[in-house]
Amino acid sequence: MAFLIISPTGKKYLFDAGARKDYWNYSPMIRERFRKGVNVGGMRVTKGVAELLREGGVGVEEGEVEGVFWSHWHFDHIGDMSTFPSSTKIIVGPGFSDAMLPGYPANPDSPLLESDYVNHEMQELTFTTPLEIGGFRAIDYFADGSLYILDVPGHAIGHICALVRTTPDTFVLLGADACHFAGSLRPSVWVPLPESVTREELGEVQGGGCPCEDFLVSHPRGKEGRIKPWYSASRTPGSAYADWRVADRSVEKLRGFDACVDVLVCLAHDPGVGEVLPVFNGEGIKGGGIGKWKERGWKEKLRWRFLGELPRMVGGEGGKGRGWVRGREPIVEGWWRGGKRVGVEEALRRDGEE
Repeated sequence: MAFLIISPTGKKYLFDAGARKDYWNYSPMIRERFRKGVNVGGMRVTKGVAELLREGGVGVEEGEVEGVFWSHWHFDHIGDMSTFPSSTKIIVGPGFSDAMLPGYPANPDSPLLESDYVNHEMQELTFTTPLEIGGFRAIDYFADGSLYILDVPGHAIGHICALVRTTPDTFVLLGADACHFAGSLRPSVWVPLPESVTREELGEVQGGGCPCEDFLVSHPRGKEGRIKPWYSASRTPGSAYADWRVADRSVEKLRGFDACVDVLVCLAHDPGVGEVLPVFNGEGIKGGGIGKWKERGWKEKLRWRFLGELPRMVGGEGGKGRGWVRGREPIVEGWWRGGKRVGVEEALRRDGEE
């Protein structure tokens, strides 16, 4: 998920920029990770963020989008900044420049491309003020209380989140990759698992309730899972978390935001966000975007949707004939290029390569 932020004075910023349309032109380091099956088992990107903005009535010409926040340096968040004019600056978290620059080809092992940032001003944030929100160091970016950037370490060097004011009393927290699954936030002691959820809450066909007991069979903590989240950060070397201990502490703080009725937490990899909230289009700004999330009940509709991604035990009365039902199907299967599914080597052949 990428988000368009419009300040009270009309300034436009992006928080994250998704994956680039021509994913085969990423740096060799990233393409090799694709070949090994790390991060994805396939890719399909039909439009870049700049195209989507134009279709939605927001130009990306000189001065239109003032800046793009990279929550962190991973390929599915930095987009293709060559599609934005040099007037669009890039804002990154602490430690980014020392750890990540220069990009490829100056550094042949870099995950970044020099073309990702060349000719763009890069602003690296430093959290030097005493301001803290929910235990995270914070910056009041516009100095008017409308946008706070939070230092949320653990997943990657320079990882940041955004707390965006939507009304005088409500906020949306753009959680980026603080965790990759809403089941790392919920359940909690503040947001316990209910006795049942509806099929509609799961994002499935409308119908009767589904006992949450069916899901607890797969919970690593069993019955205790009613107040404990499904997952914590992976401890496996080379996983998605640079430091799992720090990541777990960050997620614990994030649960406090999630428990607040006035804060909607949106994780970048939560598919439910794009299903429950309105996706940006030509009417996006006119309709108020996601600013009216509370009065429209989107937090409640999103809260337990992640359960639909989990396997569950269903079946006959008294435990007879019970069996596993897999979670939802993947959003994308296989590698797509030019509108058709292709083999991985064809998909990853850089423009101009034989």
